Amino acid sequence: QDSEQWDIAFIAEYPSVQAFVAMLRDPVYREAVKHRQAAVEDSRLLRLAPAAAGKEFGEID
Repeated sequence: QDSEQWDIAFIAEYPSVQAFVAMLRDPVYREAVKHRQAAVEDSRLLRLAPAAAGKEFGEID
């Protein structure tokens, strides 16, 4: 059984993969992210892409 529990999540959209990578490499972001990491026990940064919508709930085109 998976014991991992999440209490909050957010989704952000970036104009391109390059923009996302540029953010990760930005010195100001890298300094600020230290505070986020210190404030939480654990976190994930997941890169996702939208999928085509299906005709019905749970259906993937």
